Amino acid sequence: MPRNRDVSRSMQRYWDERARENAVYYVDTTCDYGAPDMDRFFETGRAIVREAFLEAPVQPSGRQLAVEIGPGLGRVCSALAPHFEAVIGVDVSDEMVRRARELVTDSNVTFEVGDGATLHSIDDACADLVVTFTVLQHVPKREVIVSYLREAARVLRPGGVLSAQWNGDARPNRYRMRGWWWRLQRRAGVLRDNRAAPQFLGTPVPVSFVRGVLEDAGLVVEGTKGDGTLFSWIWARKPQVPG
Repeated sequence: MPRNRDVSRSMQRYWDERARENAVYYVDTTCDYGAPDMDRFFETGRAIVREAFLEAPVQPSGRQLAVEIGPGLGRVCSALAPHFEAVIGVDVSDEMVRRARELVTDSNVTFEVGDGATLHSIDDACADLVVTFTVLQHVPKREVIVSYLREAARVLRPGGVLSAQWNGDARPNRYRMRGWWWRLQRRAGVLRDNRAAPQFLGTPVPVSFVRGVLEDAGLVVEGTKGDGTLFSWIWARKPQVPG
């Protein structure tokens, strides 16, 4: 899909540049821009895994492989490592992957560079868990979000679970106004970071739409959280094969 490729290339350029500028900050903008606390940064990865996996409304039937869409610097992959035989993080940014490999040394964790819309390097029906956090919320086009959700369904084995967070803001015009305000501040020299770009602002998507995509892909939605907010969550399971 040529349009998706163009979006993915723009995402790759943006996140490579942000990784070179200040990788920790752009992965987690609650960190101090000039002096990030790396212990706190990796602790947030463990908190994310508690919410996305350990305390989720549904659990995968196996613990062989977890896949993360958009691992950034690897904090979530590192937190998943004690719970799975293998963990793979797939990120659009070469620079993020390079830095994640330096920071995360768990022997069962690997990082791969993806194409920004698919999980093409991951086999069909092989993953017990697919997780993504603060990634889909930055994707600027809905069709790329759809592609990632369908890919998650493809790589899950029967009994596997998708745990996904995205921007489900029920008032998208308000969110777009925030982006306009950030761009205005940046032009005025008040905002000095690069959060005003489409590749950071992303696009809001209703929970009903995400639910429909996952159900069309053959998954069963087992729970949602934070409906209508920036931090919307959904958990979906691939049904076991009868017999």
